[in-house]
Amino acid sequence: MTATATSTFLLLVGYGVAIGLATSLAIYCLLRRSTRVATAFGACMLAVLLWSLGAFGRLLAPTEAVWYVWTLVMYLGVSTAAVLLFVFAVLYTGWGSHLNARRVALLFVVPAASLLLLATDPSHDLFFAGVSEVPFGTETVFTTESGPWFWVNALYSYVLFGGATALLGRFAASNHRVYRRQALFVLAGAAFPWAVNVAYLFSLGPAFPVDPTPVGFAVGSALLAYAVFRVGLADLTPVARSAVVDLNPAAGSLLDGHESSASGDAVGRPVSEVAPDPLLAAGDDPGSVTVDGTERWYRTRELPLEGDGSVLLASDRTDQMRRRRQLREQTGRLEEFTRVAAHDLRNPLNAITGYAELARETGDVSHLERVPPAAERIETLIDDLLTLGREGRAVEETAPVSLLDAAETAWGNVETGGATLETVDDGVVLADEPRFVQLLENLFRNTVEHGAGGAGRGEEVTVRVGALPDGFFVADDGTGIPTESRADVFEYGYSTHGGTGLGLPVVRSIAVAHGWEVSVREAAGGGARFEFTGAEVREPVTRGGAERAGAVGADGPRRRPP
Repeated sequence: MTATATSTFLLLVGYGVAIGLATSLAIYCLLRRSTRVATAFGACMLAVLLWSLGAFGRLLAPTEAVWYVWTLVMYLGVSTAAVLLFVFAVLYTGWGSHLNARRVALLFVVPAASLLLLATDPSHDLFFAGVSEVPFGTETVFTTESGPWFWVNALYSYVLFGGATALLGRFAASNHRVYRRQALFVLAGAAFPWAVNVAYLFSLGPAFPVDPTPVGFAVGSALLAYAVFRVGLADLTPVARSAVVDLNPAAGSLLDGHESSASGDAVGRPVSEVAPDPLLAAGDDPGSVTVDGTERWYRTRELPLEGDGSVLLASDRTDQMRRRRQLREQTGRLEEFTRVAAHDLRNPLNAITGYAELARETGDVSHLERVPPAAERIETLIDDLLTLGREGRAVEETAPVSLLDAAETAWGNVETGGATLETVDDGVVLADEPRFVQLLENLFRNTVEHGAGGAGRGEEVTVRVGALPDGFFVADDGTGIPTESRADVFEYGYSTHGGTGLGLPVVRSIAVAHGWEVSVREAAGGGARFEFTGAEVREPVTRGGAERAGAVGADGPRRRPP
């Protein structure tokens, strides 16, 4: 194979590679991506495709007429490639707000004039001064002598390419490393064919009677393909809505894998990969997101940026949602509360009225001896109802409270007999301390008096208190609470041992007032386990959980030996 034949073969291979890569990139960006940046890049690749396809056709054209048709196809790409590259660079680097439809149309004035003059060139020779046939390999090809407008078109293209290069270079030097890699690959991919084109037009290398620029596109398109498929150019741009461009420290805690925000790895990744689904789905109705083990609610709002892109604002609505839930809880149970209170108060009142009437009618005052127990029942109910109303109010202020200290204080305020308290996994809970202690007192009293479901077990019960990642638990080894009754134990008036049935409703009211969730299930030892979640729990400031673990019995706190 002669040197000329080898050159022809290499040109054909280069043209073919350039056509294949440009076609793939154009289809991918134009059909599969919807941002203005991706569309501009895809259009630029379409211009490269026309340039390469026209050059390929010109090389194989059998007649001047066919060659002329392929020349028009080629220059449709030649005259628009630099304009489209410049538009892409402007959009990519964030200057899209300065690029309105009128200005884009003005950029295409010179290319439109070039195509018009080329189409009518035989009548004025402004674009090509002449066309001649020269040998190339075993065949002949057509070559041209440049006219004045040819150089106008070339100079205009070089000016736009220079502008695009300056924008991309400045952006690469001053931006995040992800975008720096993108911009550098785009620069290299665009610069290589333009360098070949300059060398060809100004005879700075081996003389070719045909345009070798598409061979440069073959190499440049490979670099551009890497930028698109490996560095995410079509998906990740500084104004892309589908990827994280930047985030503030507050937003970092909302992302899956909280370390992403600290290391910067979240930048450049699709939003759907790093943001919790409830956060993306949230709108006017706040979405629930677990942050550091605590359930929080966020309302999201998307604000469009000038040009392409948008800002996703997430506002914390946790306090609002907790108060809304508290209000809904209180309102929903008000009728039930009134019904139970009226019923429980009516029974002892009827008894007092009946005994008084009986004593009046018979003159036997011994009937009045039955009045004090009924009156005491009324007094107990009134105290419990006042407690329920007081403890159900929303908590306004919280402070760090040691779970172990609160448990020991509450245990000391309850008649526990021979029961035992074990405290494990100490933590610091943000709570209203008096009401927190009241909650624990009611739980302890319920457990000790009723054996957590079985009467007469108080002397034998061991109560365990410990921290959870987002709350705390109180468990016992009593007879437990039957599965079918667990949904009822927090209802007003529910009691299996003749009490007022308000002890556990008070527990629930205090929990709801704090914004916590409370549930009951079977403990590991077969008793009952009350779990409170949604609380903010911190590590103990002093004395670790193992050191704080201990037992409290009838004689007071007893520390376990180390």
